[in-house]
Amino acid sequence: MTPSTIENTEAVNPDGELRQGLFAAQAARIVELQAEIASRQEEVDELKARILDSHPVGTYQAGNLKVQVKPGARRINAGTFEKAYPATKYPGAYQLRPRPLSQLEKLLSADAVADYAMSGKPMVVVS
Repeated sequence: MTPSTIENTEAVNPDGELRQGLFAAQAARIVELQAEIASRQEEVDELKARILDSHPVGTYQAGNLKVQVKPGARRINAGTFEKAYPATKYPGAYQLRPRPLSQLEKLLSADAVADYAMSGKPMVVVS
């Protein structure tokens, strides 16, 4: 929308200022809630750290709640593995995957990969 279109729309639409005020209030509330979530998440992280310090891996009853302390996920350290087991000597230890979408679009063309591209859920970011 061009600036003149926006001005004309607001002049014709008396609800323009009301909508803009609502929009600003929604954005401000999002920022307020994000700050509250961050604060609460910090408290949750602290409580979980205390539980990890005081309980080994296992399942525990806490009143009417069940608390599970799980071991950390195991994954390979790719850098050190590749040095010890190079793909040229151990091809069965590796898998071939397509490059990221942005690289494929440059390599082949956006049209060529369009049928194979997927989009995530749209989101709102307030800063």
